Amino acid sequence: MRTNGFVGLIIAGICCISSPSLFAQADYPVEPSNESEGVFRISNTSDYQYEEYEPAAVDAVSFAPSSPRTSDLSPIAMPEGGAMVSNDYYGGGEYYTPAEGEYYGPVEQYSQGDWIEDPYLEEGSYERLGLVFGAAAVFLKPGFDTDTAFTTEDQTGPATITTSNDFGYSYQTAPRINLGLIDNEGLSAQVRWFQLEDNSGASAIAGNNFTFFNGLPTKTAIGGLRAGGQAGDFVVAASQMKLYTIDVDLSQELNFERWQTTFGGGYRHASVSQAYQAYGTASGAAVASDVGHRFDGNGIVVFGEARRPLGLWDRRTKGTSSLSLISSAKYSALWGKSKYSAVDSNPGPVNAIAQTSENKSLSIAEIQVGMQADFVLQTGALVWVRAAWDGIWWNGAGSAASESGDLSLLGGSISLGMDW
Repeated sequence: MRTNGFVGLIIAGICCISSPSLFAQADYPVEPSNESEGVFRISNTSDYQYEEYEPAAVDAVSFAPSSPRTSDLSPIAMPEGGAMVSNDYYGGGEYYTPAEGEYYGPVEQYSQGDWIEDPYLEEGSYERLGLVFGAAAVFLKPGFDTDTAFTTEDQTGPATITTSNDFGYSYQTAPRINLGLIDNEGLSAQVRWFQLEDNSGASAIAGNNFTFFNGLPTKTAIGGLRAGGQAGDFVVAASQMKLYTIDVDLSQELNFERWQTTFGGGYRHASVSQAYQAYGTASGAAVASDVGHRFDGNGIVVFGEARRPLGLWDRRTKGTSSLSLISSAKYSALWGKSKYSAVDSNPGPVNAIAQTSENKSLSIAEIQVGMQADFVLQTGALVWVRAAWDGIWWNGAGSAASESGDLSLLGGSISLGMDW
Protein backbone atom coordinates (compact mmCIF):
# COMPACT_ATOMS: atom_id res chain seq x y z
CA MET A 1 0.00 0.00 0.00
CA ARG A 2 2.79 2.38 0.86
CA THR A 3 4.68 1.24 -2.23
CA ASN A 4 1.74 2.06 -4.51
CA GLY A 5 1.38 5.48 -2.96
CA PHE A 6 5.09 6.17 -3.42
CA VAL A 7 4.95 5.12 -7.08
CA GLY A 8 1.95 7.38 -7.60
CA LEU A 9 3.85 10.33 -6.19
CA ILE A 10 6.76 9.67 -8.56
CA ILE A 11 4.42 9.48 -11.58
CA ALA A 12 2.71 12.70 -10.54
CA GLY A 13 6.07 14.46 -10.24
CA ILE A 14 7.14 13.31 -13.69
CA CYS A 15 3.91 14.63 -15.15
CA CYS A 16 4.39 18.00 -13.47
CA ILE A 17 7.92 18.28 -14.82
CA SER A 18 7.08 17.15 -18.35
CA SER A 19 3.90 19.22 -18.80
CA PRO A 20 5.69 22.63 -19.07
CA SER A 21 8.09 21.12 -21.61
CA LEU A 22 5.20 19.98 -23.79
CA PHE A 23 3.49 23.30 -23.64
CA ALA A 24 6.75 25.13 -24.30
CA GLN A 25 6.68 23.69 -27.81
CA ALA A 26 3.58 25.77 -28.64
CA ASP A 27 4.01 27.85 -31.78
CA TYR A 28 2.23 31.06 -32.66
CA PRO A 29 0.92 31.96 -36.13
CA VAL A 30 1.44 35.46 -37.50
CA GLU A 31 -1.69 37.29 -38.50
CA PRO A 32 -2.06 40.87 -39.84
CA SER A 33 -3.88 43.43 -37.76
CA ASN A 34 -6.69 45.66 -38.95
CA GLU A 35 -4.63 48.76 -39.44
CA SER A 36 -0.97 49.81 -39.74
CA GLU A 37 0.37 51.96 -36.95
CA GLY A 38 3.88 52.45 -38.27
CA VAL A 39 5.50 49.92 -35.89
CA PHE A 40 5.60 46.20 -35.37
CA ARG A 41 3.33 45.03 -32.56
CA ILE A 42 3.72 41.42 -31.37
CA SER A 43 1.46 40.17 -28.58
CA ASN A 44 0.37 36.81 -27.24
CA THR A 45 -1.79 35.51 -24.44
CA SER A 46 -1.33 32.82 -21.86
CA ASP A 47 -4.69 31.22 -22.62
CA TYR A 48 -4.21 28.16 -24.74
CA GLN A 49 -7.00 26.32 -26.51
CA TYR A 50 -6.16 22.67 -25.99
CA GLU A 51 -9.21 21.11 -27.58
CA GLU A 52 -9.09 22.98 -30.88
CA TYR A 53 -5.31 22.91 -31.21
CA GLU A 54 -5.22 26.65 -31.90
CA PRO A 55 -2.29 28.53 -30.35
CA ALA A 56 -2.66 32.03 -29.03
CA ALA A 57 -2.42 34.65 -31.81
CA VAL A 58 0.62 36.81 -32.42
CA ASP A 59 -0.38 40.14 -33.94
CA ALA A 60 2.22 41.43 -36.44
CA VAL A 61 1.67 44.85 -37.99
CA SER A 62 3.56 46.09 -41.03
CA PHE A 63 5.37 49.42 -41.05
CA ALA A 64 3.42 52.38 -42.43
CA PRO A 65 5.08 53.57 -45.68
CA SER A 66 7.33 56.61 -45.66
CA SER A 67 5.85 57.85 -48.93
CA PRO A 68 2.64 57.31 -50.87
CA ARG A 69 4.53 55.15 -53.38
CA THR A 70 7.03 52.92 -51.58
CA SER A 71 8.13 51.84 -48.12
CA ASP A 72 11.71 51.91 -46.92
CA LEU A 73 11.02 49.42 -44.11
CA SER A 74 10.42 45.70 -44.39
CA PRO A 75 7.71 43.79 -42.53
CA ILE A 76 8.03 40.54 -40.68
CA ALA A 77 8.57 37.82 -43.25
CA MET A 78 7.83 34.15 -43.68
CA PRO A 79 11.00 32.09 -43.84
CA GLU A 80 11.99 30.82 -47.24
CA GLY A 81 10.25 27.66 -48.33
CA GLY A 82 6.65 28.90 -48.19
CA ALA A 83 4.19 26.57 -46.49
CA MET A 84 5.64 24.24 -43.93
CA VAL A 85 4.32 21.23 -42.06
CA SER A 86 4.87 20.81 -38.36
CA ASN A 87 4.53 17.49 -36.55
CA ASP A 88 4.50 19.10 -33.12
CA TYR A 89 2.57 17.13 -30.57
CA TYR A 90 -0.47 18.89 -29.09
CA GLY A 91 -1.69 16.18 -26.76
CA GLY A 92 -4.48 13.64 -27.09
CA GLY A 93 -2.20 11.18 -28.85
CA GLU A 94 -2.55 12.94 -32.19
CA TYR A 95 -0.28 15.06 -34.34
CA TYR A 96 -1.58 18.32 -35.78
CA THR A 97 -0.75 19.24 -39.38
CA PRO A 98 -1.40 22.91 -40.22
CA ALA A 99 -3.20 23.91 -43.40
CA GLU A 100 -1.02 24.68 -46.40
CA GLY A 101 0.31 28.26 -46.36
CA GLU A 102 0.44 28.43 -42.54
CA TYR A 103 3.61 28.20 -40.54
CA TYR A 104 3.89 27.10 -36.94
CA GLY A 105 7.22 27.38 -35.24
CA PRO A 106 8.99 29.30 -32.51
CA VAL A 107 8.40 33.05 -32.66
CA GLU A 108 12.16 33.60 -32.91
CA GLN A 109 12.14 32.03 -36.40
CA TYR A 110 10.18 34.97 -37.85
CA SER A 111 12.97 37.11 -39.24
CA GLN A 112 12.79 40.71 -40.36
CA GLY A 113 13.86 41.92 -43.81
CA ASP A 114 12.09 39.86 -46.49
CA TRP A 115 8.80 40.74 -48.12
CA ILE A 116 5.87 38.34 -48.12
CA GLU A 117 2.89 38.29 -50.41
CA ASP A 118 0.08 39.63 -48.32
CA PRO A 119 -2.84 41.78 -49.53
CA TYR A 120 -2.72 43.87 -46.39
CA LEU A 121 0.91 44.76 -46.86
CA GLU A 122 0.25 45.70 -50.49
CA GLU A 123 -2.31 48.22 -49.30
CA GLY A 124 0.36 49.86 -47.22
CA SER A 125 2.52 50.81 -50.21
CA TYR A 126 1.24 52.96 -53.04
CA GLU A 127 2.04 52.49 -56.71
CA ARG A 128 1.13 55.14 -59.23
CA LEU A 129 -1.72 54.45 -61.57
CA GLY A 130 0.39 56.21 -64.20
CA LEU A 131 -1.51 59.43 -65.01
CA VAL A 132 -0.42 63.04 -64.55
CA PHE A 133 -2.59 66.06 -65.36
CA GLY A 134 -2.44 69.80 -64.83
CA ALA A 135 -4.38 72.92 -65.83
CA ALA A 136 -3.59 76.57 -65.19
CA ALA A 137 -5.20 79.95 -65.65
CA VAL A 138 -2.38 82.36 -66.58
CA PHE A 139 -2.85 86.14 -66.32
CA LEU A 140 -0.38 87.97 -68.58
CA LYS A 141 0.17 91.48 -69.88
CA PRO A 142 2.03 91.90 -73.19
CA GLY A 143 4.92 94.31 -73.52
CA PHE A 144 6.95 95.31 -76.61
CA ASP A 145 10.19 97.09 -77.42
CA THR A 146 8.14 99.30 -79.77
CA ASP A 147 4.38 99.48 -79.29
CA THR A 148 3.35 102.56 -81.29
CA ALA A 149 -0.24 102.85 -82.49
CA PHE A 150 0.39 106.08 -84.41
CA THR A 151 2.43 109.27 -84.17
CA THR A 152 1.16 112.81 -84.23
CA GLU A 153 2.94 115.87 -85.67
CA ASP A 154 1.78 119.23 -84.33
CA GLN A 155 2.74 121.97 -86.78
CA THR A 156 0.76 124.82 -85.23
CA GLY A 157 3.85 126.38 -83.67
CA PRO A 158 7.18 127.47 -85.04
CA ALA A 159 8.60 124.00 -84.37
CA THR A 160 7.04 120.64 -85.14
CA ILE A 161 6.20 118.59 -82.05
CA THR A 162 6.05 114.82 -82.54
CA THR A 163 4.13 112.66 -80.08
CA SER A 164 3.97 108.87 -79.96
CA ASN A 165 0.66 107.24 -79.06
CA ASP A 166 1.09 103.65 -77.86
CA PHE A 167 -1.35 100.78 -77.65
CA GLY A 168 -2.69 100.16 -74.17
CA TYR A 169 -2.59 96.48 -73.30
CA SER A 170 -4.19 94.93 -70.22
CA TYR A 171 -3.96 91.53 -68.51
CA GLN A 172 -5.44 88.64 -70.44
CA THR A 173 -6.29 85.11 -69.26
CA ALA A 174 -4.54 82.27 -71.07
CA PRO A 175 -4.98 78.50 -70.62
CA ARG A 176 -2.09 76.13 -70.00
CA ILE A 177 -2.68 72.35 -69.93
CA ASN A 178 -0.46 69.29 -69.57
CA LEU A 179 -1.40 65.60 -69.79
CA GLY A 180 0.78 62.52 -69.73
CA LEU A 181 1.96 59.24 -68.25
CA ILE A 182 4.29 58.69 -65.30
CA ASP A 183 5.82 55.60 -63.67
CA ASN A 184 6.75 54.82 -60.06
CA GLU A 185 10.33 55.99 -60.62
CA GLY A 186 9.18 59.47 -61.69
CA LEU A 187 9.85 59.09 -65.44
CA SER A 188 7.15 61.00 -67.31
CA ALA A 189 6.09 61.60 -70.92
CA GLN A 190 3.76 64.57 -71.38
CA VAL A 191 2.07 66.84 -73.90
CA ARG A 192 1.79 70.53 -72.96
CA TRP A 193 -0.24 73.28 -74.60
CA PHE A 194 -0.31 77.06 -74.02
CA GLN A 195 -2.19 79.79 -75.93
CA LEU A 196 -2.65 83.54 -75.55
CA GLU A 197 -4.68 86.07 -77.55
CA ASP A 198 -4.86 89.83 -77.08
CA ASN A 199 -5.83 92.99 -78.94
CA SER A 200 -5.78 96.72 -78.38
CA GLY A 201 -6.78 99.98 -80.04
CA ALA A 202 -6.19 103.73 -80.12
CA SER A 203 -7.76 106.70 -81.93
CA ALA A 204 -7.58 110.48 -82.24
CA ILE A 205 -9.26 113.43 -84.01
CA ALA A 206 -7.08 116.13 -85.57
CA GLY A 207 -7.19 119.84 -85.11
CA ASN A 208 -5.70 122.24 -87.62
CA ASN A 209 -2.25 121.34 -88.89
CA PHE A 210 -2.22 117.89 -87.26
CA THR A 211 -0.85 114.91 -89.18
CA PHE A 212 -1.04 111.24 -88.19
CA PHE A 213 1.27 108.43 -89.26
CA ASN A 214 0.94 104.71 -88.70
CA GLY A 215 3.00 103.13 -85.95
CA LEU A 216 5.94 102.12 -88.11
CA PRO A 217 6.60 102.53 -91.81
CA THR A 218 5.57 99.53 -93.89
CA LYS A 219 7.55 97.87 -96.67
CA THR A 220 5.30 99.16 -99.44
CA ALA A 221 6.16 101.95 -101.86
CA ILE A 222 3.76 104.26 -100.01
CA GLY A 223 5.35 103.41 -96.68
CA GLY A 224 2.24 103.38 -94.52
CA LEU A 225 -0.67 105.58 -93.57
CA ARG A 226 -0.63 109.40 -93.56
CA ALA A 227 -3.81 110.98 -92.21
CA GLY A 228 -4.88 114.42 -91.00
CA GLY A 229 -4.09 117.81 -92.50
CA GLN A 230 -7.25 119.66 -91.53
CA ALA A 231 -9.57 119.89 -88.56
CA GLY A 232 -11.91 116.96 -88.26
CA ASP A 233 -9.59 114.38 -89.76
CA PHE A 234 -9.15 111.26 -87.64
CA VAL A 235 -7.18 108.08 -87.28
CA VAL A 236 -8.11 104.72 -85.72
CA ALA A 237 -5.53 102.00 -85.08
CA ALA A 238 -5.94 98.44 -83.84
CA SER A 239 -3.62 95.50 -83.11
CA GLN A 240 -4.15 91.77 -82.72
CA MET A 241 -1.82 89.12 -81.35
CA LYS A 242 -2.14 85.35 -81.12
CA LEU A 243 0.50 82.84 -80.01
CA TYR A 244 0.67 79.24 -78.86
CA THR A 245 3.17 76.51 -78.01
CA ILE A 246 2.86 72.70 -78.12
CA ASP A 247 5.47 70.57 -76.32
CA VAL A 248 6.09 66.82 -76.31
CA ASP A 249 8.72 66.01 -73.70
CA LEU A 250 10.26 63.50 -71.31
CA SER A 251 11.12 64.36 -67.70
CA GLN A 252 12.61 62.63 -64.66
CA GLU A 253 12.05 63.33 -60.97
CA LEU A 254 15.24 63.45 -58.87
CA ASN A 255 15.36 64.08 -55.11
CA PHE A 256 18.36 65.51 -53.25
CA GLU A 257 17.93 65.50 -49.49
CA ARG A 258 14.81 67.66 -49.03
CA TRP A 259 14.97 69.16 -52.53
CA GLN A 260 12.54 67.61 -55.02
CA THR A 261 13.55 68.34 -58.61
CA THR A 262 12.39 67.54 -62.13
CA PHE A 263 14.49 67.82 -65.29
CA GLY A 264 13.40 67.25 -68.86
CA GLY A 265 13.38 68.23 -72.49
CA GLY A 266 11.84 67.47 -75.84
CA TYR A 267 10.23 68.92 -78.95
CA ARG A 268 8.37 72.24 -79.28
CA HIS A 269 6.24 73.75 -82.01
CA ALA A 270 5.46 77.46 -81.65
CA SER A 271 3.58 80.08 -83.61
CA VAL A 272 3.08 83.83 -83.15
CA SER A 273 1.06 86.09 -85.45
CA GLN A 274 0.48 89.85 -85.13
CA ALA A 275 -1.54 92.29 -87.18
CA TYR A 276 -1.87 96.07 -87.40
CA GLN A 277 -4.71 97.98 -89.03
CA ALA A 278 -5.13 101.73 -89.25
CA TYR A 279 -7.59 103.89 -91.19
CA GLY A 280 -8.62 107.51 -91.22
CA THR A 281 -8.93 110.58 -93.40
CA ALA A 282 -6.42 112.92 -94.99
CA SER A 283 -8.06 116.24 -95.79
CA GLY A 284 -11.35 114.37 -95.86
CA ALA A 285 -10.16 111.51 -98.14
CA ALA A 286 -9.99 107.91 -96.90
CA VAL A 287 -6.62 106.33 -96.16
CA ALA A 288 -5.75 102.92 -94.69
CA SER A 289 -2.89 100.62 -93.78
CA ASP A 290 -3.06 96.88 -93.11
CA VAL A 291 0.05 95.00 -91.91
CA GLY A 292 0.55 91.45 -90.66
CA HIS A 293 3.39 89.03 -89.95
CA ARG A 294 3.57 85.45 -88.67
CA PHE A 295 6.26 83.05 -87.47
CA ASP A 296 5.90 79.26 -87.35
CA GLY A 297 8.81 77.20 -86.09
CA ASN A 298 9.96 73.95 -84.56
CA GLY A 299 12.80 73.25 -82.17
CA ILE A 300 13.95 71.89 -78.85
CA VAL A 301 12.88 72.72 -75.29
CA VAL A 302 14.68 72.03 -72.00
CA PHE A 303 13.43 72.75 -68.49
CA GLY A 304 14.05 72.23 -64.80
CA GLU A 305 11.94 72.59 -61.68
CA ALA A 306 12.85 72.62 -57.98
CA ARG A 307 10.58 72.25 -54.94
CA ARG A 308 11.63 72.85 -51.34
CA PRO A 309 9.15 71.76 -48.63
CA LEU A 310 8.81 74.19 -45.74
CA GLY A 311 9.31 73.06 -42.15
CA LEU A 312 8.70 69.38 -41.49
CA TRP A 313 6.03 69.01 -44.13
CA ASP A 314 6.85 66.68 -46.96
CA ARG A 315 5.24 64.38 -49.55
CA ARG A 316 5.35 61.29 -47.39
CA THR A 317 2.20 59.91 -45.87
CA LYS A 318 -1.32 59.31 -47.14
CA GLY A 319 -3.87 61.76 -45.85
CA THR A 320 -1.32 64.51 -45.20
CA SER A 321 -0.48 67.84 -46.86
CA SER A 322 2.64 69.91 -47.42
CA LEU A 323 3.64 73.41 -48.49
CA SER A 324 6.65 74.09 -50.72
CA LEU A 325 8.55 76.88 -52.38
CA ILE A 326 8.80 76.22 -56.10
CA SER A 327 10.75 77.64 -59.03
CA SER A 328 11.12 76.56 -62.64
CA ALA A 329 12.91 77.64 -65.80
CA LYS A 330 12.35 76.66 -69.41
CA TYR A 331 14.16 77.56 -72.64
CA SER A 332 13.43 76.72 -76.25
CA ALA A 333 15.26 77.44 -79.50
CA LEU A 334 13.11 77.50 -82.66
CA TRP A 335 13.76 77.66 -86.38
CA GLY A 336 11.10 78.31 -89.01
CA LYS A 337 9.53 80.67 -91.55
CA SER A 338 8.53 84.29 -91.08
CA LYS A 339 5.95 85.75 -93.47
CA TYR A 340 5.14 89.46 -93.84
CA SER A 341 2.46 91.28 -95.83
CA ALA A 342 1.32 94.91 -96.04
CA VAL A 343 -1.30 96.86 -98.00
CA ASP A 344 -1.35 100.67 -97.93
CA SER A 345 -4.10 102.82 -99.50
CA ASN A 346 -3.85 106.53 -100.32
CA PRO A 347 -6.52 108.83 -101.78
CA GLY A 348 -7.12 108.12 -105.38
CA PRO A 349 -7.31 105.29 -104.44
CA VAL A 350 -3.71 104.16 -104.83
CA ASN A 351 -2.81 100.80 -103.33
CA ALA A 352 0.66 99.44 -102.64
CA ILE A 353 1.38 95.85 -101.61
CA ALA A 354 4.45 94.20 -100.10
CA GLN A 355 4.99 90.52 -99.26
CA THR A 356 8.09 88.74 -97.97
CA SER A 357 9.01 85.29 -96.67
CA GLU A 358 12.28 84.33 -95.02
CA ASN A 359 13.91 81.85 -92.67
CA LYS A 360 14.07 83.02 -89.09
CA SER A 361 15.15 81.80 -85.65
CA LEU A 362 13.42 82.68 -82.42
CA SER A 363 13.94 81.78 -78.76
CA ILE A 364 11.56 81.63 -75.80
CA ALA A 365 12.58 81.88 -72.14
CA GLU A 366 10.18 81.17 -69.26
CA ILE A 367 10.56 81.60 -65.49
CA GLN A 368 8.14 80.76 -62.68
CA VAL A 369 8.45 81.38 -58.92
CA GLY A 370 5.77 80.67 -56.34
CA MET A 371 4.22 78.44 -53.67
CA GLN A 372 2.69 74.99 -53.99
CA ALA A 373 0.43 73.04 -51.63
CA ASP A 374 0.40 69.22 -51.96
CA PHE A 375 -2.34 66.94 -50.68
CA VAL A 376 -1.81 63.16 -50.56
CA LEU A 377 -5.17 61.38 -50.72
CA GLN A 378 -5.93 58.08 -49.03
CA THR A 379 -5.74 56.44 -52.47
CA GLY A 380 -2.14 57.65 -52.72
CA ALA A 381 -2.93 60.19 -55.47
CA LEU A 382 -1.11 63.51 -55.14
CA VAL A 383 -3.19 66.67 -55.75
CA TRP A 384 -1.43 70.03 -55.85
CA VAL A 385 -2.40 73.71 -56.09
CA ARG A 386 0.13 76.34 -57.15
CA ALA A 387 0.16 80.16 -57.15
CA ALA A 388 3.12 81.72 -58.95
CA TRP A 389 4.60 84.70 -60.77
CA ASP A 390 5.22 84.00 -64.46
CA GLY A 391 7.53 85.65 -66.95
CA ILE A 392 7.76 84.69 -70.66
CA TRP A 393 10.01 86.34 -73.25
CA TRP A 394 9.69 85.77 -77.01
CA ASN A 395 12.98 87.10 -78.36
CA GLY A 396 12.57 88.34 -81.95
CA ALA A 397 8.76 88.09 -82.08
CA GLY A 398 8.35 91.78 -82.97
CA SER A 399 5.21 93.88 -82.48
CA ALA A 400 1.99 94.51 -84.36
CA ALA A 401 3.48 96.80 -87.01
CA SER A 402 7.06 95.50 -87.03
CA GLU A 403 8.95 92.20 -87.30
CA SER A 404 11.80 93.43 -85.14
CA GLY A 405 11.93 93.66 -81.37
CA ASP A 406 11.02 91.39 -78.48
CA LEU A 407 7.73 90.43 -76.85
CA SER A 408 7.42 90.01 -73.09
CA LEU A 409 4.51 88.47 -71.18
CA LEU A 410 4.48 89.15 -67.43
CA GLY A 411 1.92 88.20 -64.80
CA GLY A 412 0.88 85.30 -62.62
CA SER A 413 -0.87 81.94 -62.67
CA ILE A 414 -3.03 79.62 -60.57
CA SER A 415 -2.56 75.91 -61.32
CA LEU A 416 -4.25 72.71 -60.27
CA GLY A 417 -2.82 69.26 -60.97
CA MET A 418 -2.90 65.58 -60.05
CA ASP A 419 -0.28 62.86 -60.05
CA TRP A 420 -2.18 59.59 -59.78
